[in-house]
Amino acid sequence: MWWGAVIVAGLMGCGGSADVPPAQTYAASGGGGSAVTGSTSGSTSGSGSTSSSGSGSTSSSGSGGGGVIYPTPDWALDTPANVGIDAGLLEQAASIADAKQSYCLLVIRHGKLVFERYWRGHGQTTPERSWSIAKSYSSTLVGIAIARGDIGSIDDSVAKYIPAWKGTPNEAITVKNLVSMTSGMKWSAFDDYFTMALLAQDHSKHALAVPLDKTPGATWTYDNAAVQVLEPLFRSATGMTVEQYADKYLWSKIGETATWAHDPAGNPTTYASVMASCRDHARLGYLFLHGGVWEKEQVVPAAWVTASLTPSQPLNQAYGYLWWLNGHTPYVGSLGSQHGSADLIPFAPDDLFAAHGFGNQFVDVIPSLDLMVVRFGTDPMNTFDMAKLLADEQFETEAAILKPVLAAVKP
Repeated sequence: MWWGAVIVAGLMGCGGSADVPPAQTYAASGGGGSAVTGSTSGSTSGSGSTSSSGSGSTSSSGSGGGGVIYPTPDWALDTPANVGIDAGLLEQAASIADAKQSYCLLVIRHGKLVFERYWRGHGQTTPERSWSIAKSYSSTLVGIAIARGDIGSIDDSVAKYIPAWKGTPNEAITVKNLVSMTSGMKWSAFDDYFTMALLAQDHSKHALAVPLDKTPGATWTYDNAAVQVLEPLFRSATGMTVEQYADKYLWSKIGETATWAHDPAGNPTTYASVMASCRDHARLGYLFLHGGVWEKEQVVPAAWVTASLTPSQPLNQAYGYLWWLNGHTPYVGSLGSQHGSADLIPFAPDDLFAAHGFGNQFVDVIPSLDLMVVRFGTDPMNTFDMAKLLADEQFETEAAILKPVLAAVKP
């Protein structure tokens, strides 16, 4: 989630392999996805919303995923009943989503889009602001860059790519610290969410000026500035902006039309706001559902997918490499709420993983059900309201929408 942070004391540890030289080790165990064959005909429709009907063109080939249906060029359509889902309960979920000021709700199972609703003037091609779902895109690009050799290792000091940090305490910060939220950079809510995000003309310059405050790896802090450091890191390591890199090595590979929001100085904001349609944001989740494979290409190394979907440190085990994870505790919310042994989403399968964004934007992926649920909606913080902020951190809207969807699914 874009909004909020937490510091938790503790220690952490290290990391996989790539299919493109040089081979890398990311470390971690667990994670993964599933592949299911399905037909491509059918339709979806919705009242009070944009409707879709017809069949989508797909490809059913894929390395390590025989029979997987890919959305090429778009999602195949089908009815809920044909994939074992109760349509009536999906209507309940849509009613809740509408009441929660949603823009879109998608349900995808076995590679087929079986339910799709839009509200408030949004439609299939409307670019939706992802907020902190952008962090999951950023992490994905780190894995690709390591596989390509543009970033040497997840254990590299960030100072290798940011000369201004050489010879300073910040030299102790590694790439892994940035993607696991354990950098130890000095943090305050005012500086992170207001000074940088709202007042600073150059978010990257601001982030690079933040000094080290804690030993890297010893604390977990949901820190936008730390993730923004990835922006100048990518420019230095690749000679491209992170947006250009994403377009060349990620979005174009998976058929996603997307852009990245920029700060006033023109820097992509790696901590927030990839702009893409609801259907296209779903492609990132589908890529991870299938182990980083798209068609016959290993777009993201399988080892990076596994590492990303595994607890990245012991302090908040519901957090991987800029992805949220169910079924792992202790769980700490992005505003510091302590959930102890309670899961991220207690009623959902343990293997659920998610990209989360401020305003309860979510891309939820459940490999055991071969299911994805995607929702985007309004920003609840047009004016500062602490009660709304705390509710947003709990992701109560996500839970309210997801519960009837899960009840609708027949295993």
